[in-house]
Amino acid sequence: MAKARCRTAGHIQDLGDGRWLVRTSHGVGSGGKRIRSQTIVEGKKQDAQRYLTSLLKRRDDGLSAVVSRQTFGEWADEWLKNWASNKGPRTRSDSEKLLDRLLRYEREFAGIRLSALSANHIQRVVNRLRERGLSARTVRMYHGLVRSCLARAERLGKVARNVAPLVELPAQSRTERLFLTPEQAERLLQVATGNRFYAFFAVLLLTGIRPGEACALRWDDLDKRVLRVRRAVVWLPDKAPILAETKTRRSRVITLGARILAILKGQRAQQAELRLKMGATYEDQGLIFASETGSVLHLRNIDARYFKPLLKEAGLPKIRLYDLRHTHATLLLAAGEHPKVVQERLGHATITLTLDTYSHVVPGMQERAAERLDSLLDESRAAVALRYAAEPGIAATSHVDEIKAPKTQPRLRVVPRVTGRPLRAGSRSSA
Repeated sequence: MAKARCRTAGHIQDLGDGRWLVRTSHGVGSGGKRIRSQTIVEGKKQDAQRYLTSLLKRRDDGLSAVVSRQTFGEWADEWLKNWASNKGPRTRSDSEKLLDRLLRYEREFAGIRLSALSANHIQRVVNRLRERGLSARTVRMYHGLVRSCLARAERLGKVARNVAPLVELPAQSRTERLFLTPEQAERLLQVATGNRFYAFFAVLLLTGIRPGEACALRWDDLDKRVLRVRRAVVWLPDKAPILAETKTRRSRVITLGARILAILKGQRAQQAELRLKMGATYEDQGLIFASETGSVLHLRNIDARYFKPLLKEAGLPKIRLYDLRHTHATLLLAAGEHPKVVQERLGHATITLTLDTYSHVVPGMQERAAERLDSLLDESRAAVALRYAAEPGIAATSHVDEIKAPKTQPRLRVVPRVTGRPLRAGSRSSA
């Protein structure tokens, strides 16, 4: 009896240069023809084997294991429509713009099949974007979108591996954070007194919240000395402003000081006068900071018409509204406040982000920490010397080298653990 011929479900062929051809068989189609597919995997043989295993597992789970024939451009459109919808409105809008530009700039790249996409293809795109004169930050934004697209494609089994992380990206220079000194911050508040947006500028400076979060504050978010930051205003091109979740999608609580509470009390009174003056044309939405008709503010108008002239009048450096937030964090850290408290006030997702963002303050914190430790030890050394000087039989000394434990202090004995086996000569105890 002749032996039945064994058909393997998959095969890996070495193409050289770190490329592997993965051939798979997916059974017989409706017409009786065997369904086969092949794709090229870049990396080590283990990567190719891992991809082959994932395809066979998808087949065993009843899912389609056929390699996707979609191009990157087709998949990018599908990803934006179906998988990027859970992102914030501003992020989604920016993603649509960037991907649209990328696919128009790189039509050849958009037409490459996902299964054939390699790190070399993406590297050439990155190089061409740099040749166009785009900044390192912009190039990294384009690359981040491609990486996100391929990450989802990898999870869905459309590609063997997300090759975007293999690309070498241009180094991004660290942006210097602009902030005001304590004297400059006080000068700003003094000159801003009487300005229509005095309370708005004071809230940004004394709480550290984002400008978009300040524009979304309502009076019911204020409870005695506690301010709850629950939402933020998002401005999209050619669309009305919308209220959305905060950047980290979490609300936070900020404790207010007496000065900002008094300023907000004046803001409430000023708003009540404006509401009476405008009458029925004022649409009260409960916002702490609103336009003359009660609607959401536009930051560009505040910046151009009020903030920039205010800086010029006060003789202060040209900064952005957002830099008032940086000033708040920098002044707190410089004053010795714990970074965890600063992180909670700013609403950063992690304390690492806070320390990385405000690393310019860390050297001063290191010096103060060293000085505090020296001071603490000096005080302790003096206290110990006085204590032993007061006890009979112990001479006072200018410094204490070492304090030895009393001889009567009990010591621990190491007792071998009984294992039930006799110890032979040269063997070690299990203690």
